[in-house]
Amino acid sequence: MQKQTEADHYDVIVVGAGPTGSALAGDLGRRGHRVLLVEKTDGIVHDARLHSVSIRTMEFARKWGIEDALRNCGWPQEHPQDVVWATSLADDEIARIPWPAISQMVPPTESPTFAQRCPQKWFNAILLRFAQAQPSVTVRLLSEVTAVRDDSDRVEVSTTQKDGATRHYTARFLVACDGSRSGIRRDLGIDVKKSDVWGQSAEVIIRSSELRDFPLAQTMGRLSLVEPAGMAVSLLPFDGRDQFRVIVIVSDKEVTESDMTQWIYKIAGREVNFEFMSPILPWYNRETLAATFRAGNIFLAGDAVHTMPTTGGLGMNTGVQDSVDLGWKLSAVLNGWAGETLLESYDYERRLAVQQTASLASAIYKDKVALRAQQAEFWQQIGKGGVDADLARKAMGQSLIATFGREFNNISASLGYRYEGSAVCVSEAGEPPAVDFDQYVPCARPGHRAPHFWLPDGRSTLDLFDMGFTLIVLDESAPGRTELVGLAADRMIPLEEYVADPSVIDELRGLYETALTLVRPDGHVAWRGNEIADPELLLDVITGSHVEVHHAVQTTLS
Repeated sequence: MQKQTEADHYDVIVVGAGPTGSALAGDLGRRGHRVLLVEKTDGIVHDARLHSVSIRTMEFARKWGIEDALRNCGWPQEHPQDVVWATSLADDEIARIPWPAISQMVPPTESPTFAQRCPQKWFNAILLRFAQAQPSVTVRLLSEVTAVRDDSDRVEVSTTQKDGATRHYTARFLVACDGSRSGIRRDLGIDVKKSDVWGQSAEVIIRSSELRDFPLAQTMGRLSLVEPAGMAVSLLPFDGRDQFRVIVIVSDKEVTESDMTQWIYKIAGREVNFEFMSPILPWYNRETLAATFRAGNIFLAGDAVHTMPTTGGLGMNTGVQDSVDLGWKLSAVLNGWAGETLLESYDYERRLAVQQTASLASAIYKDKVALRAQQAEFWQQIGKGGVDADLARKAMGQSLIATFGREFNNISASLGYRYEGSAVCVSEAGEPPAVDFDQYVPCARPGHRAPHFWLPDGRSTLDLFDMGFTLIVLDESAPGRTELVGLAADRMIPLEEYVADPSVIDELRGLYETALTLVRPDGHVAWRGNEIADPELLLDVITGSHVEVHHAVQTTLS
């Protein structure tokens, strides 16, 4: 590669301007790092792909200052979001899960915010603008990466622009966010473990005023069609007006426009006029997981390193979590106050979280595949008519809600991922709470997301966690506290204290349990205790600075 000029060098090059890449570039940019975000397309997403921005992603959006942009993304705030099951829009519904309109939603007790409906067509644009708004971020659209070389102390990259011009760049690190068919992952020779394919899916956006005019379409945020053959298709309002997203959930073959047309007629219960607004987007429902999330100075994130069924809307949100975990770690190393173990922890932590999340997405999809056999008895009773049919429809509705209720706005799946056992979190004695997808219980054990609590000044505890570490102090006399703060300053490790107001100490102790809790920039607990036995060693562990003393530190500080 040709000699670089200083202007061509960056701290981090991010390849791929989807949600994962744009979030990472924006977060690194707001931390002051020079970032090059490279995208081979024009950055515009023409299909929906996703529509659910999870509560955890909204917590990040709140920190990044784009929560209002998401609330006003284009989805009508008064539109109902109920989840409905029926045999068509023209028939009586079988079951319904109430879900308030955005204007009526309030944050749950576990968070300062709540989930948002925002299709990727809009969400991607918001995140890309977030990245572009950072003065230290350069965005190159219509620019395809053609060569990548890791040269031990830097990464060299060549790109080709749409007009054929080539450009060359270097960076300390590169992050591949280039999707499930990642060319960078392939060129690195990183293997991907793939599960069996459990089914094919496809989606398309359509416009139809006739669908809009069905009364049922005006009272729901999602309709899943239920019939004796199973539950194979869903209809979601796309813009809350006359555009809809049609998803064929379970198919044993590639879905054509002709197939999609027949499904739309089934949804309506008759032939209706409509027009396709996007190409049909197909995908396979399976889990994939790369053998490693890192190769030298090159990291993988988002779909480039893991995929899962779209059920539950967890995949994109998991990719954004990758960006948050990796962003602060790259920043810490670039700023010189963290060591190699901190970067190594990215693979362990995110692999653990991905496996947890993917298990739920896959379980929900498998339930949909198995639905036909599960509900055969209900359909037999419905076929008899009369009282038996009414009872069977009611029982079927209860079964649908019990089986699939966890798919929608699952707070536990969004907030309950944890990094237990991470090398940069001090392990705590005792069994961690079991993963529970039905109920989220806040937990301040090391590795877990630090609990939310509204402080007297109107902030959430989550607002304390951002650019550096935060020491939550519930007892100002706790041994080792002042020494830790002083040593962190000497080592240029960003650490601020929050000394709790006496009026809320008891409530905070109910959530955090100990006199001191040390929280990372990403909002996950690094350590907690009533005294700090060795402040120097504690800082070594949480910054990944001394691998050889890690196990001794864990014993000393636990």
